[in-house]
Amino acid sequence: MKGRSRYFELIKCFGIWGIQGAGIVLLFFRSLWLCVLVSLATAIYGVITEKKRAKRRWQNQISIEFREGLQGIAAALQAGYSMENALEESQKDLVLLYGEHSVLVPQMQRMSYELQLNQPIEEVFYRFGQLTQVEDVMRFAQVLHIAKRTGGDLIAISEKMEVKREILVMIAGKQMEAQIMKLMPLAIILYFWVFSPGFLDPLYRWEGRPVMAVLLLVYLAAAYWIDRISRIEI
Repeated sequence: MKGRSRYFELIKCFGIWGIQGAGIVLLFFRSLWLCVLVSLATAIYGVITEKKRAKRRWQNQISIEFREGLQGIAAALQAGYSMENALEESQKDLVLLYGEHSVLVPQMQRMSYELQLNQPIEEVFYRFGQLTQVEDVMRFAQVLHIAKRTGGDLIAISEKMEVKREILVMIAGKQMEAQIMKLMPLAIILYFWVFSPGFLDPLYRWEGRPVMAVLLLVYLAAAYWIDRISRIEI
């Protein structure tokens, strides 16, 4: 089911990006054949981009849930549990918090299975960190190895992850504003189409198309830099 859902997500992404590319070209050139060519190119680019974004979203969600998991592990350690049992207790808390939508619980179940095979917990977390490439997970694995199963500075790592979550929330608001800014030039062109028919007609003739081509390049460059500026790595 997950594979099928992922397949449909890719098709959806392909369609959305294709429609967006065709719409932009239509606004700037009013050329149907150019819309078809550009829509295919943007759809392929969109699928590649969406895969990268999906990975970043997955890593961010792992980081958020891992913070909750760390708090559960720290509480269990203070109650006298071993590190292995603390991991299982933390997993129960995550099931209550996130249920079947949790992205971390399946990973923790896999780690619990590895622990049942008597694999060192330091190595289990190290492999998990290598799999996710999440900085906080990798740092915790290092702390766990150095602390020799004493738990390390779990509270300090948890506090750092909470600050990171708050920063991500603030960045999300700015990213929404950036998306609105990207839509404004297109909305202005569409406004003239609807309320002033014929006003932009000179720009769609052969002598005006170089001007529209330059404006499109400027718009794409601006949209690219807006995405780069708003995509802040923490």
